[in-house]
Amino acid sequence: MKTLVGIATIGLAAVLLPAVILPAGGPAQSARVVFAKIPNPPGLPEGLSIESWDGHFAVLQGVDASAARRLYAWGAVIVYPVRPSGCIPAAA
Repeated sequence: MKTLVGIATIGLAAVLLPAVILPAGGPAQSARVVFAKIPNPPGLPEGLSIESWDGHFAVLQGVDASAARRLYAWGAVIVYPVRPSGCIPAAA
């Protein structure tokens, strides 16, 4: 049972960590956004553009710390950055 709880905790941390990193700062970038209920796309916070949208999931361009906070206030469940490689880039 402890092993199952540990695995679930690690999995949850892996999903939530990027959602904490994006609002913490950094330049505007693309972000995946998950909504619990289908919002009204024309009411999207100003300065963001839609790359893809299927109702509950969106990829938005121009998301920075303030935009992430506005998306959470607008009803987003999770906002996390899109990275082409899927990994945090290594230092040069």
